[in-house]
Amino acid sequence: MINMINVEAIHIAPVKSLALASPRSVYAGTAGIVEDRRFYLIDARGALLTQRQAGKLAQVRADYQPGLESLRLSFPDSTVIEGPVETGEPLVTQIWGRQVTGHQARGDWNKVLSKFCGQQVTLVKPRQPGECFDEFPLSILSSASVEMLGQRPEVGFALDHRRFRPNLLLSGCQPHQEDAWLGGSVRIGEELILRVAAPDPRCAITTLDPDTGEPDFDAPSAIRAYRPSSRAAYFGVYAVVERPGTVSVGDVVIGPDG
Repeated sequence: MINMINVEAIHIAPVKSLALASPRSVYAGTAGIVEDRRFYLIDARGALLTQRQAGKLAQVRADYQPGLESLRLSFPDSTVIEGPVETGEPLVTQIWGRQVTGHQARGDWNKVLSKFCGQQVTLVKPRQPGECFDEFPLSILSSASVEMLGQRPEVGFALDHRRFRPNLLLSGCQPHQEDAWLGGSVRIGEELILRVAAPDPRCAITTLDPDTGEPDFDAPSAIRAYRPSSRAAYFGVYAVVERPGTVSVGDVVIGPDG
């Protein structure tokens, strides 16, 4: 009997590296999910700023309305800043070996973010949607893979899948079944078709509590303990969009293995 595979959860971060939002339905175009990673942050040197350098960014929640070009940031002390994002002069940021052109935000965004982080922080909007993803527009992970990692003797506790920040979390898979889809196409719901492009190398962000941003578990080492690799701790897969479409929680997923 073949298990039915479904979309268990959808996650996006309208501002790269801030807390995950979990909508029930999204539209994925060729640049990825429309509301995902539409902004990023840089530090005083102009370098990309993520939870690797400032874990407490995990405590800031973002909501983005693309039709209105409106952003809302909610901070743990109940501070909220929201409104249309007006942008100024262009700048260029190195993101995973790419030169990304963006425009820094005008207004109070930078002042509030800088105060929260205790350092100079600038909100930037890329010139084109989807330019500030890591390597590929979408990430996929099965809940079975997360459960298997938690059951390993060197771990021994249930892991929150949000630690791995998947765009699409799938239920009904065998552990690491998503790895078998590399190079193949996956249909999700009635419209969306993704091509599974590469394994997902895990970084230091997976060592952080997804709610607080505090380091609490060495996930990459735990992954390597049973999935040895000289290159990276691979866990889950990256995908690109072959045919755009809407994806919703509960949608059926049909992989290249049927």
